[in-house]
Amino acid sequence: MYIPRPLLILLVIIYLLLLLSVDWINQAGGAWYRPFFVGFLIIAAGSWAHRERDSDEL
Repeated sequence: MYIPRPLLILLVIIYLLLLLSVDWINQAGGAWYRPFFVGFLIIAAGSWAHRERDSDEL
């Protein structure tokens, strides 16, 4: 089965962010925007992974 390179990169980044940020997000005294910051990083990584694709490839 062929997995496109951008998708593989995105999955690895999501996995690493999840492992590194679970305790950081769930701290009781943390800022309200922490989950949104992690979500923004995931979206940014996805857009970076798809930056070189032509519209014909989508």
